[in-house]
Amino acid sequence: MKRIILILMIISTGIGYASMWQTHTNTSHIYDILASGDELWFSSWGGVVNIAPETGSANTPLNQMIQKHVWNTGNGLYGNDIRHIQRIADNFWFATANNGISIVSPQGVQHLNADLGLPSNRVRKVLADQSHILVATSNGIADYYYLEGVNFPLLLHQYNVQNTGGALLSDDIELMEISQNRYLWISSAVGVNYVHLDSLAIDSAWHTLNIQTGFNPINHLAVSDEQVGFATARQVFLHSIDPWQAGWTEYNSSNGLEEEDISDIALDDEDNLWVAYGSWDEDTMLYSRTGAYLLARIGSDGVIRFSENSDGLKDKSISRVRCIDKEIYLGTWGDGIFRMEGEEWVQYLPNSIGFPKITHIDTDANYEAWFSSGNFNHLPTRKGSMGVSRWKDGQWLTMNVANSPIHSDNILTIAFDSKGRKWFGTYDVQISSPAGWFNGIAIWDEENDVWAHLARLGIRYWNPELGDWGPFLPNSANIMSNTIGYIHKDQHDNMWVAGYDRGISVINAEDELVTEFLLPNSVYQRIVYIKHNGRQYFFGTQNDRGLVIWNDDSIPVTGGAHWVIPPAADINNCVIYGVETIHSPYEGIQHWIAASNGLYMWDETNWYKYDTAIKRYRYDTARNTWERDILYYVDEERLYGSERTTPTAIYKDPFERLWIGSLGNGFSMYNAKTERFTNYFPANSPLLSSHITHFGYEPTEGLLLIGTPDGLNTLKIGRWVKPETSLEILKAYPNPFRPQLHQSVVIVNQPTDIMPRGKNICRIYDSSGALVADLEESYFSRFEWDGKNKADKDCASGVYFFVVTDEAGNSKKGKIVLIR
Repeated sequence: MKRIILILMIISTGIGYASMWQTHTNTSHIYDILASGDELWFSSWGGVVNIAPETGSANTPLNQMIQKHVWNTGNGLYGNDIRHIQRIADNFWFATANNGISIVSPQGVQHLNADLGLPSNRVRKVLADQSHILVATSNGIADYYYLEGVNFPLLLHQYNVQNTGGALLSDDIELMEISQNRYLWISSAVGVNYVHLDSLAIDSAWHTLNIQTGFNPINHLAVSDEQVGFATARQVFLHSIDPWQAGWTEYNSSNGLEEEDISDIALDDEDNLWVAYGSWDEDTMLYSRTGAYLLARIGSDGVIRFSENSDGLKDKSISRVRCIDKEIYLGTWGDGIFRMEGEEWVQYLPNSIGFPKITHIDTDANYEAWFSSGNFNHLPTRKGSMGVSRWKDGQWLTMNVANSPIHSDNILTIAFDSKGRKWFGTYDVQISSPAGWFNGIAIWDEENDVWAHLARLGIRYWNPELGDWGPFLPNSANIMSNTIGYIHKDQHDNMWVAGYDRGISVINAEDELVTEFLLPNSVYQRIVYIKHNGRQYFFGTQNDRGLVIWNDDSIPVTGGAHWVIPPAADINNCVIYGVETIHSPYEGIQHWIAASNGLYMWDETNWYKYDTAIKRYRYDTARNTWERDILYYVDEERLYGSERTTPTAIYKDPFERLWIGSLGNGFSMYNAKTERFTNYFPANSPLLSSHITHFGYEPTEGLLLIGTPDGLNTLKIGRWVKPETSLEILKAYPNPFRPQLHQSVVIVNQPTDIMPRGKNICRIYDSSGALVADLEESYFSRFEWDGKNKADKDCASGVYFFVVTDEAGNSKKGKIVLIR
């Protein structure tokens, strides 16, 4: 009977107050910049950032500005990849790469997409002129306007090849600008059109501009008060904004340009030409350069060149040059934004994670969270393969090959040994991999700032004076494979290194090789997961055996007696993403397995599978089939919110709850006490993505760390480690407390919002001094009262007093007004 009661009851402590979300995206890779007054907005593949002077004073240096707001999918945008931004009155139009336009207005966020008249969700540019709002897309141009009293834009017309009588050269618009004489300049892979804005509806008013580019497409377009500029990969052509005027000015490598691809151009108020260098790869979303020059200014006084790591610039390619109100702004691909102030470039670098795509999360002994972006590929991958990032005290640090001795940007796995050293494992490195990448493992002793490289040849160390790796030491520990699938520290302080293709190496705390072994029945040994729970060792492969268990606490041996192979074929041909062990109040030990084809559980006797239609199946070994075991209640939340998807991550928090990430619908939390699922997905939570890649936990703030392909979400789920504090000022809210409106009243210790370490107690008394209730501290280091007495009866309206006492006997008190 006790079990039934627990299943049906609603738990108010914990998850009810776990809705404190944060989002972290990378915003240092810049697409566009907008300036108005003292404020700046810049867009990136992680959303849009607004910065401004802290005090509102004018002429604040760029590096002293502060972040005011960030927009991304976590707070309403339809996409994070914002290619262009435009301000129209009080509205901001954010043009995404593939998700239409998000319009941020004082009333909220509106979405403009193909269902609402947009020719395509792939938006290239938004321009405003008088009553026109022109949107360039991959399928033509849309002309919108605002009707007085209506706060949503209305579609006036669409322009494409068909309805302009073929005058528009292509529907796939790449670039678009408006000059001050109100000519609209349009560029596509086919050529350049121009048309006066007053004549958009007249087919004969659309003209083609003949540019002798040698069949090279126009990649960049810029306008000033006097000129319009067009850039191919390595040429720039300037023309008067009067299209009927004759004469061109051409720049190439013979008169000012470098033998380098052009990443952007701009024309300033004095008609100086600014040219930035870099070759863009849309597939990997990366820039590349062969030379050191980032930027050039070409004017009547000649050519001024700016090279990397000079004049205040860093080493990342420039992705955008904007000339706004006599100021020159640069957007870079990884170094944030710059503004020319005097004779130097001044930088604003956002405090953000170093990459969008998170593939691994772990927290070290100092409670610092680490994130990696690697993939099973020897080449850089889209939005990933960008090193590792650390989150410490609200500040981000990113390490990669360019700024540290780390041996690769393709870090697939992170672990920490008993000495506090960080182990970074990378996937395979081949001749075609980027320069500076090495395979194997980089080990960082941060306390002594010593870097080691562990590989099949042994160990070698970084020489900071030479800026290079030394030789491999003879007779040093080595590993079976240079292609690292996973690294794990067991509960005996051994480090386990999974070679993706050769087996497992075990290294002890003295850096000695203990043993090497192979998994049974695995042809390729493609090992991608290891977990030791103090009872067993679990091993997961990538479609090369699935799950394999060493059912003993001893170190496994090839062909040993303790190997267990799951009986169900499903678990023997899949990718294993994680294994977690919990203790059910009703069924004892349960080992939960997240696999590419389902969510499984083993209780060391039977095998189970959890699903959306039937809550749990049990595997019948005699019939080799899954049989129904437990059904869902009518009103019960189902795994993944009933969506048909598969797990991609699993994590057990300190409170014995399981967090199960999915490929397509966020994540589910499983509470072993209630045997219920609670679901979080973009429709009910500010998740950056429906795809969850990995989980972690930060115990001092009580944050679940949620990795996605587009960045990091954090969700406050309960503190496990409390910092030093004392009872200060106790506050209760809401106060007055109305139980019919609020589930409970919360008692917090301000200003830290943390109760002291140790066991704290809270007692509720009525106005006569009689004890009404004893409260236990919640996961969130606070107390919650539901307005009931010790007999679980509703308390009457009136004034109640609470007294909180810490473990040392110190007490603080306050009062609550209860109104029914």
